[in-house]
Amino acid sequence: MRLSRAYSPTLSAVVLSGVLGAGLLTPASVHADPPDALAAVTVADGAGMCGKQAPTFDDITVSAAATLRASIPAAQLGAYDDRVARFRRDLAALRIHRDALPVDPNSLGGYAAELDNPIVTYLVNGLDAVRTGRIDRTVSVSRLTVADVIEVFILANRIVKIPAQLAVSLVPTAGFFLKFLVGGVFSGVQWLARRVQDQVRDRCPADAGGSRLDLNDDTGFPGEHIDVPAPITDLARQVRAADGTCTPIADLTTATVVARTREFLAHSDLPIDRGQLDTAASGLQDFLRDNRIAKAALLRKTEQLGPLVDYMDYGPVTFLTNLGFDIYEGKALDTVALADVNVQNALDLTTLALDVTSLLLTAANGIGGLAGVSSAVLTPLGIAETLAFAPATYGAPILRGVLRSMCTV
Repeated sequence: MRLSRAYSPTLSAVVLSGVLGAGLLTPASVHADPPDALAAVTVADGAGMCGKQAPTFDDITVSAAATLRASIPAAQLGAYDDRVARFRRDLAALRIHRDALPVDPNSLGGYAAELDNPIVTYLVNGLDAVRTGRIDRTVSVSRLTVADVIEVFILANRIVKIPAQLAVSLVPTAGFFLKFLVGGVFSGVQWLARRVQDQVRDRCPADAGGSRLDLNDDTGFPGEHIDVPAPITDLARQVRAADGTCTPIADLTTATVVARTREFLAHSDLPIDRGQLDTAASGLQDFLRDNRIAKAALLRKTEQLGPLVDYMDYGPVTFLTNLGFDIYEGKALDTVALADVNVQNALDLTTLALDVTSLLLTAANGIGGLAGVSSAVLTPLGIAETLAFAPATYGAPILRGVLRSMCTV
């Protein structure tokens, strides 16, 4: 017996939810409970705890089906239960590579969780998944949760934020300020999405009881190999997600980097004169130990300088704020050995140099406008400058986040 068309949109919506959470999907065997089990399902009022686990796609299917069942004519209940059971089996038979989707940063912990940049989280988790072989693991779509779908939205929101900020930064004169305003809007959307995630984890859509699907990921959902480009595989083999027991790449000093590079080359198959390698490495280590740099040039982490500086993450502002802290602490004239400069210090100095250069070019355009140079000349120059520095402006924070969230193997 055919179901009434009144219920078709609801079932279609459930199907669409399953598709949104899936990437490369392939069928696999799965077992479902008898249709009669659906009759015993009760709809929860949300007051119970879900163990901080967001509802899965199968939970939502069961909850929606149990709610609709009360309005189904008695003569159609058998066909309705059969169709729901068949839909659940079809949904559960779809599988997806779990690590091809973004994950909750709290699952990584450390700086990745503290930063909560979905792009950084996605890159760190992906590289670690390639190194460990988890990238080939598949799971049933039925086990994906509402929180996973929201995580996809958060990642998409962060990705769209970059071209949106770039677009408004091209606006003459006001572009610099508009960039931060637009960034604040996207950050607000991400904050709201995180609050929604917290809410859905505390609500149970249905007490599925004995109607759980019998899923066996070891036999029913085997791994499916993904071809990863060789350069990414080589990189993944050399790094791993920071777990608090290792030194993040960003905190490695120049002396450590030189020592590790020396060790790597000494055990490589490259045609290198080992004697000259040792001599050159020793000379470089001596140079780094005996030469010093002003401590003011080694910037603190932005989160140590206050929330405003951390949000702006703009080289000149970070430098001036850091200098203010050094003056207040009486350390403005201190120096440190080059051997103690770490990777993040070097990246921060590079970013500072690029930001200052961009600022000077912007100032030159402003002076040109006061001198009577036509806006028809200055506007294209300003746009070209913004585009030229875009990779550093939007890429440096992501690179720094990855370096602080990963360690070398």
